[in-house]
Amino acid sequence: MGEACRRSMELLLAIADAYGYGKLIKIRSAHISGISYKNIGDSGLEFIRDLAESGGFVRVKATMNPCGFDLDKPWLFDVDEEFYKKQMEIVRLLKLMGVEETLTCTPYYAGNNPREGDHIAWAESSAVIYSNSVLGAYTDREGGPSALAAALTGRAALTPAHTDEGRMPEVKVKVHYKPRDYADWGLLGYVVGMREPRLIPLLEGVKAGSRDELKYLSAGFGASSSAPMFWLKRGEGCEGGVIEVDVSEVKSVREKWSLTRRPTVVFIGCPHCSLKELRSIAEELKEKKVRRDVKLLISTSRSVYERAVKEGVEEVIRRSGGLLVKDTCLIVSPMRLSKSDVILTDSAKTAHYAQTMTRAMIALGGRRRCLREAVES
Repeated sequence: MGEACRRSMELLLAIADAYGYGKLIKIRSAHISGISYKNIGDSGLEFIRDLAESGGFVRVKATMNPCGFDLDKPWLFDVDEEFYKKQMEIVRLLKLMGVEETLTCTPYYAGNNPREGDHIAWAESSAVIYSNSVLGAYTDREGGPSALAAALTGRAALTPAHTDEGRMPEVKVKVHYKPRDYADWGLLGYVVGMREPRLIPLLEGVKAGSRDELKYLSAGFGASSSAPMFWLKRGEGCEGGVIEVDVSEVKSVREKWSLTRRPTVVFIGCPHCSLKELRSIAEELKEKKVRRDVKLLISTSRSVYERAVKEGVEEVIRRSGGLLVKDTCLIVSPMRLSKSDVILTDSAKTAHYAQTMTRAMIALGGRRRCLREAVES
């Protein structure tokens, strides 16, 4: 056993011991978050460097979360020379250890597709919730270091999220609200997580949406809850308590992020957009022009970006004045935003984190509202 593998095993066993299991389980894949230099800084870089220089190499399929900028368009994100060099070093070291340069929060769009019942070790809250709740995989909410350790060993700490008993619904949530767009799905997840931030909910009254809609539900829920998943259907029901979520509760959260001034940044793509979403956005932007005083950023994964280029979708967005970017996300980028800036987004997750990680005013709106505010009237 090499030094990197030994140290990774020690970390994972310490986590397993903390949960009282003291065991590791085999995994089929890993997804590693915390790779933006903005988030991890020099200490995180050195942690990754130490493992790489100690001979670490992945034993299972492993993918990367977004970094601090689009590798082909770093100038869009106010990247200085130091940030650029250190971010590229993080990516280089991870690639040296065999981690695929996917740079996305939607690894399931990039070839990392767990099957129902697979045990995996994923970090990135929205991806964890989605993989457990929608795909039927088994993963805890790993941190970046533990996910990397799992990739290097092919093992994860045995925790309740890897057991059937630990995934049982703990509270029933009766939902009296019908989501109409992606923003609504994200808001619903966010409100449910706010109401019961530690318990696994069984959502009653919610019709299973499309995969994209469930992606936004997962992202919103993951931003406000520490639970590893939610349930939409379960024959056995739930033996826990009951709470109710109605239109007024969702509306009050939405009003907190009301748009009161014209946006300077419109951000779409948290989680990263699917190709279906990009086609729809391109259709909305066709023969329109983005206002000169606004930056329209649309974020997606590398694999989806490549397909969008081949289909001509990227060209339509570019000709309108919009910016289709990959590899990154507004929240993990060093983009400089001031108190005079207004970010309009259709992502409850972005709104949640941007309000503490930037000085800009934050507003939430539906996808069509975002695009409408971005273009010339």
